[in-house]
Amino acid sequence: MQSNELRRVLGLWSVVAFGVTNEIAAGLFFVSTQIQQTAPGVGDMVPWLMIVGGLLTFATVIAYRYFFASGLVGAGGEYVIISRAVSPFFGFLATFLSWFGVSGSLGTLAYTAPKFLANAFDAVGATGAAQILGSTAGTVVTGLVLLWGIWFVHVRGVRLAGTLAVVAMCFVIVVAFVVIGYGFSTTPQNFALAMQSRLHISAAQVLAAAPVAHVNAAVAFGTALPVLFFGYLGLSTATQTGGEALDARRALSKGVVIAVCLVTFIYTLFAFAVYHAVPWRLIAGLSALKFTTYTTSTGLLGMVMPAWLASLMNVFVALIVIKTFLPLYLAQSRWIYAWAQDGFLPRRFAITHVRFQTPVLALTIAAVLGSLTLAESVPSGYVFGVQVRVLACMIVFFFLGLGMWLFPRTAPEHYAQNQSAIARNRPVQLAVGAIIMGFSIWFAISICISSLDKYWLLQPAVQAVIVALLGIVIYAFRSGSSRRAAAAQVPEA
Repeated sequence: MQSNELRRVLGLWSVVAFGVTNEIAAGLFFVSTQIQQTAPGVGDMVPWLMIVGGLLTFATVIAYRYFFASGLVGAGGEYVIISRAVSPFFGFLATFLSWFGVSGSLGTLAYTAPKFLANAFDAVGATGAAQILGSTAGTVVTGLVLLWGIWFVHVRGVRLAGTLAVVAMCFVIVVAFVVIGYGFSTTPQNFALAMQSRLHISAAQVLAAAPVAHVNAAVAFGTALPVLFFGYLGLSTATQTGGEALDARRALSKGVVIAVCLVTFIYTLFAFAVYHAVPWRLIAGLSALKFTTYTTSTGLLGMVMPAWLASLMNVFVALIVIKTFLPLYLAQSRWIYAWAQDGFLPRRFAITHVRFQTPVLALTIAAVLGSLTLAESVPSGYVFGVQVRVLACMIVFFFLGLGMWLFPRTAPEHYAQNQSAIARNRPVQLAVGAIIMGFSIWFAISICISSLDKYWLLQPAVQAVIVALLGIVIYAFRSGSSRRAAAAQVPEA
């Protein structure tokens, strides 16, 4: 007993939660401080770059609301928008690249999550459990349990997954504000004393080890901003709920705005709090001295927290990493479902469970690919396709901006139905599209240039070309099959 329909049960806050839980993770607790090592010279501009990242993301929100107001909502998120506003070919190809990156991310997450759990258990004194989780067998078993456990949650229904996403969002916000509170209540002098007591090294020694002494604006905007922008990429998961949200046009239009405003506010406040307590040169110096365990935001402010809370924060961060499975499964499976609905994959990929109305086959593909990439990452510590995710997001954003320019010509019937605030303001439409295309090209070039020192097969540009060629083959084959099937149905004259 099967169907091809998704169940519309998600409210506004579930839509928001799927976006927020995919955005607030590593970008908040790790990248915001370790950027001092990735981009030496970014200095104390990090909080301001978070604001810039939020403003750039808000340009995509304007685009989303503009397209949602035309009825371009459904499972697949940006695929629905790009395929209608630009072309089916580019809609499939751009989201196929993102799908590949998300598939790799599932395996990477399954590989790294047990490591975070091991650190958390070690921090609270459970060394035996930490050793088991840190072993190869423990990593594989725990990763598989997490992968298939979240698979089961999604198969049982998107309502359950949405409820857990809302709970996870609230948990992340509470943990973030604990760190924010300690950041604003700690002076640099108190932090320096706590660091000396914990690490037995003076602030002067750490400052002397810092690789740079002055802020470099070119590094901040040329290198650091594209890296920090990674934290905003999860917003698109909210658009994946278009086939399951109650009153999808309204829920998605409001949901993406709430998600971006909430995330930008937390990211910015968080960064200001951390850099209020910890001078940026101390972070850079600790990285240079290989105290990398303490260069995360929780590692730094954990020095001024009570021992029990600092240990507990490690557990919280591990849980925050694990919750990212929820939105990743949604994105990966709904792309498959949407492609099958449009005929780019066999229709059986769009079949849903008769009781739960979830795309079981699409979800199973996500779990299987995650399991395979988990197995691949054990010996190599690296999963092919992960780096292409950020580049793929920039490609998706580029076509989103291009859609703002082409929409009146490619989909005039949808354009005529548009009820957004900029529905007939063509100059604003063109300007927003140009801004999105501009920063997506800028960030894509930065990502490619920064990876030129890697082995050629590990460079995101090379990976993107390989995956794009595979996508072109699939598109050409399925398009040819559809034409042959249509021809076979035409009666002979």
